[in-house]
Amino acid sequence: MRKISSKFETVFKLRTPTKNTKLINVNNGQHFYKESSECPGNLKWSRTATTIIGNGYGSGFNQLSLPTGLFLEPKTQILYISDNSNNRIQKRYPNGEIKTAAGQANGTGGTTADTLWNPVDVFADENENVFVADWSNQRIQFWKKNAKSGRTVAGNGTRGSALNEFSYPSRVLLDSKKNIIVADTQNERITRWPSTFDPRTSVGTIMAGGNGAGLNPDQLNNPFGLYYDEPNQIFYISNHDSHSITQWFIGDYEPHNIYAGIPGRFGNSSAQLFYPEGITLDSYGNLYVADCQNNRIQMFCPNSVFGITIAGNGQSGNSSYELSFPGDVAFDSELNLYVSDTFNNRIQKFQRIQ
Repeated sequence: MRKISSKFETVFKLRTPTKNTKLINVNNGQHFYKESSECPGNLKWSRTATTIIGNGYGSGFNQLSLPTGLFLEPKTQILYISDNSNNRIQKRYPNGEIKTAAGQANGTGGTTADTLWNPVDVFADENENVFVADWSNQRIQFWKKNAKSGRTVAGNGTRGSALNEFSYPSRVLLDSKKNIIVADTQNERITRWPSTFDPRTSVGTIMAGGNGAGLNPDQLNNPFGLYYDEPNQIFYISNHDSHSITQWFIGDYEPHNIYAGIPGRFGNSSAQLFYPEGITLDSYGNLYVADCQNNRIQMFCPNSVFGITIAGNGQSGNSSYELSFPGDVAFDSELNLYVSDTFNNRIQKFQRIQ
């Protein structure tokens, strides 16, 4: 995760800002931020959260069981939650209404078209159709709004390393052309699938990784979080097992950089991570990481290797200012912060302070 001395210089040199990055507080090429309000956007959040879904562990409509991935659809502002051990996707409307978007509402899991099995991530469009990373079923499922069952749009349901297979898909998103992009975790790769799926012929194209698990910039290590900066053609990928974030410029001869954390060195300093999971970027170029086993959300401002804790206090707990193994992060249109507080079986909202 974090380290200073000569290692700090090495990690810093690996960092490459995006084309739209604004740089501040420059000192000999290094950028230091002590508070989130010093970073681009001058952002700040309450350190005390409100629980917006998660009335205890269970399978009731307002209960969760190990929630993981979050997605907040930008046009509708509907929040989607991967309710992992309940084998379903829940959605929460801005008015607080909660419905099941995919899977069985009672939490029954399975391998059939009308069930899910440990879904870990979700992507939705403005029409409330959802794409689900159906983790234990080794497939991506598409569920139309109000559908009683889904259909496979990537993978063939078997675990493997062939290009028509997955080995535990952990993240799913769509690009502007409706291609499906998947973090294929234990195959150590990011693959792109066509928008039209034929189970006989459709295969994924490797966009990042595919070079085995490792600590080098061109290798991934159990990628468990994914953000796609499509205008700049950059993937940000969390390497769960090497405790780092990779910045992967798409293209055969483009650079691949360690953007946050120190590969292979977990820890709880401001320059380290400990099994990072979900990630996102804001419009100012700040990176946010669900630093899972450090029980905190870290903010990495542009061109800085030191993270700033904006949620959680580093200790596992269930108070309004604590987190327990957070799995993902998301923002609404007002940049309020949402966290899947996985082991507390709840979704926490940290209000932005204007």
